[in-house]
Amino acid sequence: MRSLLLAVSILALPAIDTLASPPPEKVVIDAAAKKQPPVPFSHQKHTKYAKSCDWCHHDAKGLTADAKVAAKKCSPCHLDPKGKVPGMREMSPTANPFHKACIGCHKEQKKGPTGCTACHVKKK
Repeated sequence: MRSLLLAVSILALPAIDTLASPPPEKVVIDAAAKKQPPVPFSHQKHTKYAKSCDWCHHDAKGLTADAKVAAKKCSPCHLDPKGKVPGMREMSPTANPFHKACIGCHKEQKKGPTGCTACHVKKK
């Protein structure tokens, strides 16, 4: 039985290694696109400053960009209209989780945009 478990474990290693890929270099946050233009976001730029993924992904404690598992996307919880968590559709800088986290960090680090149009970019 032990040798069977060992064989299964060894065969599963390559599959586990491919379960997650590094975060995408760039993403577009468009969850509130009906109210505001989408926000282009560079994971590549931000991983230079953040020590771990949980700086932004609060449910990814200690996870780093080279981890073998992916951080969860924000939208399943923060876009749920029946959810009890702060919503991404909320425009308030003090209620929207992105606004709180991003603007808060930018102010704390004295680096990065803090105004609406600096992040919400209208397509040309």
